[in-house]
Amino acid sequence: MNNKNILLGIGGVIITFVLLFFAYKLTNTPVKTEFPEVNRIRSTDHVKWKKDSKNILIEYSDLQCPACKSYNSFLLELEKEATPNAALVFRHYPLYQIHPNAFNAAYAAEAASLQGKFWEMESILYEKQSDWASLQNPNEFFVSVAKDLELDEEQFSKDMSSKEVKERVQIDLVEAEKIGINSTPTFVLNGVLVNVATFEEFKEFLMSL
Repeated sequence: MNNKNILLGIGGVIITFVLLFFAYKLTNTPVKTEFPEVNRIRSTDHVKWKKDSKNILIEYSDLQCPACKSYNSFLLELEKEATPNAALVFRHYPLYQIHPNAFNAAYAAEAASLQGKFWEMESILYEKQSDWASLQNPNEFFVSVAKDLELDEEQFSKDMSSKEVKERVQIDLVEAEKIGINSTPTFVLNGVLVNVATFEEFKEFLMSL
């Protein structure tokens, strides 16, 4: 192969990479960047940090998503240093097409919330994500977590399959799809998409509120 063919081959690889990169960005970036319709806290939302803050930070997340797990660890570490001036709202966006246990995990978190342990369940499901993500029947694992959290196991099991719990998750999912969110985690602050490239940028952004 002569030098000309080698250069053409390298050029072709570079062009392909660039095209694939932009295709990825296009398919994983919401079409809109402003979402005024979600700039409020619902009575059924899970909220922590400064609940009375004027800043409302909504996280659309999937409990089976590895990236969401990383962001959760980052947020927990950040909380140890200081609490950002915002109300952090968790909303479900289970990517069921690629994460078969995402719905059941969301149901487990909601069932735990009915006994006042949403954030505790959320944290453990992220921490032990690799233990349940590939299980055929993850509900048995979720019940074992409920036991560790000293929840009423029988009630927890009933709640996981209840209409109330499933509707809670569905409301979040429908909202996320309606406003054009297509990846997790996605953060929206005061109705505007948060666009950061690194954890350090996110930390600086949050601590500047």
